[in-house]
Amino acid sequence: MINKNRETKIAVFFGGKISQHLVLVKKAAKRLNVGLDLISYNRVCFDTDSQKIMLRGNIGDETKLGYVGKMKDVADYDVVFFRTTGKHWEEVDLINYQLSINNYELKKKPIIVDPMVESGKPSQACKAWQMLKLKEAGIEVPKSVYGSLWYLYEIMKPDHSRNNFFGSGECVTTFNVAKKTIVSNDNKFNFPVVIKGSGGDRGTRVFKADNLEELEKLVRKLRKTETEEGKRYMLQEYIENDGDFRVLVLGEKVLGVMKRSAKQNSKEFRNNYSAGGSVEVADLPDEVKQLAIKAAKVCGLAIAGVDVAFRDYDLKRPVIWEVNKGPQFKGFMKATGIDVPSEIVKYLVSLVK
Repeated sequence: MINKNRETKIAVFFGGKISQHLVLVKKAAKRLNVGLDLISYNRVCFDTDSQKIMLRGNIGDETKLGYVGKMKDVADYDVVFFRTTGKHWEEVDLINYQLSINNYELKKKPIIVDPMVESGKPSQACKAWQMLKLKEAGIEVPKSVYGSLWYLYEIMKPDHSRNNFFGSGECVTTFNVAKKTIVSNDNKFNFPVVIKGSGGDRGTRVFKADNLEELEKLVRKLRKTETEEGKRYMLQEYIENDGDFRVLVLGEKVLGVMKRSAKQNSKEFRNNYSAGGSVEVADLPDEVKQLAIKAAKVCGLAIAGVDVAFRDYDLKRPVIWEVNKGPQFKGFMKATGIDVPSEIVKYLVSLVK
């Protein structure tokens, strides 16, 4: 057991209902005798008189215990972990604002996890932003194009003459309809291609199109989410694989690695455990593990699930598919046997020390 006197207080923020993963983290904290509260974003509130962001208790308790008495000050925690952000960036920014002003100059400012949330920029939680930052850092990612869905469709039309969007001013000069290939200077896409939602959503907005007809149907299907919900997409190259690797990163170390493989004898191409994929414990060369740590750091994440694939099945040609904030770990625990909730709690406590 650690932290016998519950000296460290941890706040874990989440949206929606309490998930099984959060329950496991809470139970792990109890076993380790660590004070950890699961706090819904619905509990974040403020009033202009006090100018403080507070965390309310249960509605109705104020009649029994007093409205003010049930409030908690977010600055009383040693570590604030935003496990999910999603639709709750307003609350995240309010909390960050509160912790940055001088009201707490006499108190120790809580440590915020992950670093990315301190920026207050929701775009930095999106996959499109990740592709740019990872590439900028010299990390290989799938060739990707970001834009409206119809623009992504137009790129794949074999009869489409356009300026190279990389800015060279040269036009597409080579097409190979038989092989379903287009070439724009050194920019080349082959069917099948992947359409991926920039917002992530744990693999639920990842689609594959094997030809132009399928791509058109997919674009028409997704248009409503783009126009009415403001969801954005990327066109990405499809990297042939017999599975990918999930690397779980905690700060400066790799907790473990699992291999994920798509469900056999089905049209499912995603390797996600949540999509029916199988998982098994795996290992990767040290340089690939270090690459995963670097990728997480570039994306501003201290607790991350880094997804790695390999071109031509070559372990010397790693490609970072994406970096996931607040990764789920049910499949990872099944594959590796690692007690992830306990490791997360230990890591959060270590930040204070």
